[in-house]
Amino acid sequence: MDGYPLIWKDKNAKPKLAFIGCPHLSFAQLVEWTEKLEAGLRTAGREKVAIPTVFTSAPAVQKEFQKTEYYARLQKLGVVLSYICPLMYMNNPLCGKQPVITNSNKLRTYTSAKYMTNDDILEAITKGGK
Repeated sequence: MDGYPLIWKDKNAKPKLAFIGCPHLSFAQLVEWTEKLEAGLRTAGREKVAIPTVFTSAPAVQKEFQKTEYYARLQKLGVVLSYICPLMYMNNPLCGKQPVITNSNKLRTYTSAKYMTNDDILEAITKGGK
């Protein structure tokens, strides 16, 4: 990811938060990420995410998702489902100083969040790491 310089003050910092969903996740993406996390955590021998993780989606999508078994499964993994705009969160001066990881090119472009591919962020969230 040479095209994405890391602008964290401490380049060796452990991520304190992971944002998935900027732009917001669709219903199908929420289901897919829930299944990926379950498989990754099972492989890692863990029950919950290693890094606090927030999935963001529109309120209407969340309402439908919450009617499914996937919502309870996602909660069991320790993931927070929110309609917050990650970009607005990160633009808060206090929050912007935190080491945050994301799979969103948009969030990385406009904030200090570290960009990671889907596979890399999945590994970080399920196994811990940088």
